[in-house]
Amino acid sequence: MKHKGLLTAAVLTTALALAGCSTTSGNTGTSSKKAETGPITIGMVVPLTGPYAPLGTGDKAAAEQEVATINKAGGIDGRQVKLIVKDDKTDVTQSVTEFNQLASDKSVSAILSSSFASASAATAPSAATNQIPMLALSPISVLADGSNKWAFTVPATPEVYAQAMVDYFKATGVKSIAIGYAGGDVYGQTGNDATKAAASKAGVDIALDEAYDQTATDFSALITHVQNSKAEGLLVWGAGPAPVIITKQMAAKAPDIQVYMTGAEASTLYVKPAGAAAEGVIMASSIAVPSDQLPAGPLKTKIDAFVTPWKAANDGVNPPQFAFDGLTGIQLVKAAIEKAKSSDRGAIRDALESLDVLMPAGRYKYSPTNHAGLTTDAVAIVEVKDGKFVATDYSLGQFKTNLPK
Repeated sequence: MKHKGLLTAAVLTTALALAGCSTTSGNTGTSSKKAETGPITIGMVVPLTGPYAPLGTGDKAAAEQEVATINKAGGIDGRQVKLIVKDDKTDVTQSVTEFNQLASDKSVSAILSSSFASASAATAPSAATNQIPMLALSPISVLADGSNKWAFTVPATPEVYAQAMVDYFKATGVKSIAIGYAGGDVYGQTGNDATKAAASKAGVDIALDEAYDQTATDFSALITHVQNSKAEGLLVWGAGPAPVIITKQMAAKAPDIQVYMTGAEASTLYVKPAGAAAEGVIMASSIAVPSDQLPAGPLKTKIDAFVTPWKAANDGVNPPQFAFDGLTGIQLVKAAIEKAKSSDRGAIRDALESLDVLMPAGRYKYSPTNHAGLTTDAVAIVEVKDGKFVATDYSLGQFKTNLPK
């Protein structure tokens, strides 16, 4: 009887998966004619509490600012936008629950899912089952190939970030790297795997790759292993408080080893608590982060349109990486609705899949087999100087020849 119960569960799971992955057209949405003339509702599930709260608060603030800007300008096709934000508390189960509640509300046209990668990955099957467009505010590699027809990613995938960082290593003569990554976390694991794959092709040696407990407060063992590996630098794949602690402990115990981070730390919520230890840390970030150093042109114009009011409302502080993700998520939904001339879920999905549009985070070229959209030209390599993110000479050179257009 036990085996029979397992079989029944497996059959039900398979049926749901097949239903969610069925083909779709612009007529498969559930919005009514009345909804087409009313407000456009967008859902958002992000961590506003818990260890990844710095990510979600940036997403939320940027999305709210952009919605206010859109509504002040007349809305989308004359319709006002309503944003419903839910806190997933940096908890996978809570994220799925909040996502499903939003998806069950037929007035919700699209959902921006969590900046906590493990949570967004867990909600992706629900997007297919409920047939609602989902734009992940975290980099999820498994969504990139379009096999889940309803799920798209907003930030560059770990593969893109890893390739950009390895390209930097190769260009600057770095031959050996250690990796510390958040164990049990989708972002950490896929980042580690992607870096190893890119490094292997580029001839950069991975002297160590070691998982760490993202709830820990002492990383002495990891640092000792990095020192023993003789690596030239440590690349950290993770988010939340752990990278701050690692940065401080590396500065105290291994000051001669270069520390590298990812866009998850491209925020004052990393540099402020890390303090002097963050000085000189190099990281891969969204190209929008060092916006002050970008050359004049369409990309900078789009970024400045968001950055200027953000700084006015935030004591002159530049937006963090996560803010650009939240902003771009809203703008992608807007672009899809305008292209489809409809807030129907299926119509939005179809329009997203054919978008080729310049956004503040780079040029998105979605297709049926590419739900990631961005390439390495959307990534900048920045260094922390005086608490600010400054483009490296390497990236300044890239801006001259390889800027998204």
